Amino acid sequence: MLKDIFEKFQLQAVHADIYSILLESGPLSAGNIIKRLNMPRSTVYGLLNDLKNKNLLLQSEKNDIKIWQAVSPEKINEVLGEEINNLENTKMDFSEILPLLLSKQNHNFISPKFSYFEGAEGLRNAMKDVLLYRDLVTEAFWPMSDMLDVLGPDFLAGYNIKRIRQNIALKVIWPEDKKVNVSKNQFLGTGKELLRELRIADHKLNCSMGYWIYGNKVLFISSRKESFAFIVESLELTQLLRSQFDFFWKNSKPFKIDREVIKDFLKKL
Repeated sequence: MLKDIFEKFQLQAVHADIYSILLESGPLSAGNIIKRLNMPRSTVYGLLNDLKNKNLLLQSEKNDIKIWQAVSPEKINEVLGEEINNLENTKMDFSEILPLLLSKQNHNFISPKFSYFEGAEGLRNAMKDVLLYRDLVTEAFWPMSDMLDVLGPDFLAGYNIKRIRQNIALKVIWPEDKKVNVSKNQFLGTGKELLRELRIADHKLNCSMGYWIYGNKVLFISSRKESFAFIVESLELTQLLRSQFDFFWKNSKPFKIDREVIKDFLKKL
């Protein structure tokens, strides 16, 4: 767990090992640390300085020998807070220049961009591309039972919380034979609070691959059987699929649920 947290500081597993050694043993010289790690002196000094620069180690001297000491674990929480604040400030700065960057973007003669993903984790990473946006209305043809199987309920629950918080609305069509039990998967509920409109397509419309249209992009995801996804950025493709989606939408049946069914999930928003 500590190694995972240190990764957020752009540090390696060995950095976490050094911190743990110093936390448990108390102050040590670099020589003693080198003996415990069995690593070159220059490498260890580099690692120690990395930790010092992240405010995770303290350095002092005793009899002209440098002594290293781990900061209190409470300090890690403080450092995490500082990292979060720095990221928030960077995000705010970028938000200020985003309109200018968008105004300079040339949308003429843009070659379609293509990204390919494989495996369950690859499919989840493909899904995260949608979350790079906010304040957006999107459309999806989603064979829900297959998507739930390949992406997993835990991932989709957290994903929909982020989607809603970023004000990404979703108009979605489920094929009749790919419906799932919403009472058991509350994050798939409908209504204004969940920013989701749902319709059920005719039973003749049967497939295992879904697509999601957002901005000038389309995300395609297969079922677990083939387990691949790809994203295409193309204005012409999104226009074509939106026209197709509108046709299916008009010919599908609205699906609504009682608010009581999703009350527990609403508490998480």
